[in-house]
Amino acid sequence: MDKKSTTAKPANTTQEEKKSLTDKINDFFTKNRTAIITAVGAIFAVIVIIGAYTLISNSVAENSSRAMELARTKLEQWSKEADAAKKTELETAITADLDAIIKKWPRTFAAQQALFTKAGIATANKKWEDAEKFALDAVNKLPKTYLAPIALEAAAVSAEEQGKTDKALEYYQKYVKTYVSDTPGLAHAYFSLGRLAEASSNWKEAIANYEKLTADFSASDWAKLAKDRLIYLKAQGLDK
Repeated sequence: MDKKSTTAKPANTTQEEKKSLTDKINDFFTKNRTAIITAVGAIFAVIVIIGAYTLISNSVAENSSRAMELARTKLEQWSKEADAAKKTELETAITADLDAIIKKWPRTFAAQQALFTKAGIATANKKWEDAEKFALDAVNKLPKTYLAPIALEAAAVSAEEQGKTDKALEYYQKYVKTYVSDTPGLAHAYFSLGRLAEASSNWKEAIANYEKLTADFSASDWAKLAKDRLIYLKAQGLDK
């Protein structure tokens, strides 16, 4: 008996299998056509929404940044204006512009910049309570931007100017705990913590902050001042 004849498949078997598979696929798409179309439509809708959101986000960032630039131009004029009446008029206009930015784009970096700018104007006018408030509002607006620690430092300085030592300590402590990377004001924050601790006769706390400053920021001017304070405190036997 010929073995080939017993094992060979009919010539049209493969074609029938292919046809059967194709039919199954077609049947699947026919039965699930509505669900598939709905799913594809949903995916397309998500893509459209993401694209629209990106365009809106870019537009918001661009428009708010442009508005902030215009406010900064007026601010420069304000800082150079010698006439008191004109300076007051400019300040009123700038404040209105900044408030408009904060209201129209409340979740943007421009809004944070506007709040910090208001704190700066209040500082220039020595309105320390307003300066502290606006600086804190700027911090809370976007706590993770590069501007947040600078605003927190400004709030601490404003609190000190009002004689609110406890609040200043709170802000400086928050600064060194929250912004542990080498931000521009970190060395100053440690020196201020040491200085305020020294003023309240908390010698160990003062020395600890000065030593932290000299160890981590040895090249800064604040570290040089801290070294002088350490020499003095230790010479007085206050390190024991």
